[in-house]
Amino acid sequence: MSHVDEQRSLYEIAGEQFFIDLVDVFYDELENDSVLISLYPEGKETTAARHRLALFLIQYWGGPTTYMDERGHPRLRMR
Repeated sequence: MSHVDEQRSLYEIAGEQFFIDLVDVFYDELENDSVLISLYPEGKETTAARHRLALFLIQYWGGPTTYMDERGHPRLRMR
């Protein structure tokens, strides 16, 4: 009988809420930095950016492909 070493993704270990919370902490800090927030044309309205980053990180770390489903590959969207 052989032992199978299962590797779980960070998404499987931490869950979706971990990434949402991580992104919230990041953007909360960003909104308090006058230099960094100036890079965002929407100013302190970061709701859409938070959503996109959370979806990206969730997909990257082994979660559902919602980011790709919603955003698609940039070259495909150019059509």
